[in-house]
Amino acid sequence: MKYSLEIIQSVGGEQSIVAVDAEGVFADGVLSLEYSFDGAHYALKISERAMEQARTGDINLQMSFAAGERTECRISEGQNGGSFTIYTEEYKAVFEGGNCTADCLFSDGEGGESTRISVAARRA
Repeated sequence: MKYSLEIIQSVGGEQSIVAVDAEGVFADGVLSLEYSFDGAHYALKISERAMEQARTGDINLQMSFAAGERTECRISEGQNGGSFTIYTEEYKAVFEGGNCTADCLFSDGEGGESTRISVAARRA
């Protein structure tokens, strides 16, 4: 099913907005979306408990967000790669009639600047 997807990332008073069309499936309480942006392929999974995003392209990235949890963000470029820990301070997802909104606030957990990601997925 087609979705209209908007992702807003806010950090330090700056915002970046990604608005794309996505293919999605909602099953067993999880909205799975796939889309392309800026030459890369993305897979985004949203549930009431957590949100996961994977990016494949020149730079590969895997992140997971769940309220109150520390998770590893894995990143790789060619033969080089590594990971770092993120702490999800807040996470909330709401599903209404096939549409979904999700919001999370995360940081490095060491007093670093927090980043907010807000997602809105609407059936097209």
